[in-house]
Amino acid sequence: MDIHIIAKLKSSYEAWHQLFADDADRRSQVCDESRTLVAKANEATAVITVFDVDMEAMGAMMADPEFQKMIEPYVEDHFTYSLTPLEPPS
Repeated sequence: MDIHIIAKLKSSYEAWHQLFADDADRRSQVCDESRTLVAKANEATAVITVFDVDMEAMGAMMADPEFQKMIEPYVEDHFTYSLTPLEPPS
């Protein structure tokens, strides 16, 4: 499954992005990290798209108390959406 995540930030995007970049190894265990896209939407929002996600593993990772403790100073909330590719019009 492909997932789009909107992260509402408590910190600066730059501080959050460093944390995100440093966590690539953990993320690679739940998705195809080579395809991960991340960007700054505005001063308080990051957008993340991850591909080929193992939803059970991702849920466990995001619920892990250590993960929650790590992101607590940086992230106010995550809003997660599933993506479905559209077929080209015929």
